[in-house]
Amino acid sequence: MTTTFTEEERQKIAQKLAGLSYRKARKEIRKMDAKANLKIWRNGAKTGEIHTMYELPTLGLKISLVEIGQATPIEDGKRLKKEYFYTEARVESLATPPARQRRRE
Repeated sequence: MTTTFTEEERQKIAQKLAGLSYRKARKEIRKMDAKANLKIWRNGAKTGEIHTMYELPTLGLKISLVEIGQATPIEDGKRLKKEYFYTEARVESLATPPARQRRRE
């Protein structure tokens, strides 16, 4: 059985997770739902942001942890060191497919 959350409740969860460090936010998500699934880990396809996405099927939520990368030159200036900074959490309703219907003949 999934629970439905209002927009305010989802924003409250997002603010709570944004106030934590990246590691603590991941722990908190796993505490919220024992069946939490890690769907995407640090995917940053053409967005300038790195996303880690969890699906919480029991609560009916999808949570994305957003990191922004910053490149700094290393001593010789020819190479760059990439650092990631956790900036925000995005909480959405988990889109579920419609229930299957039996064909009546």
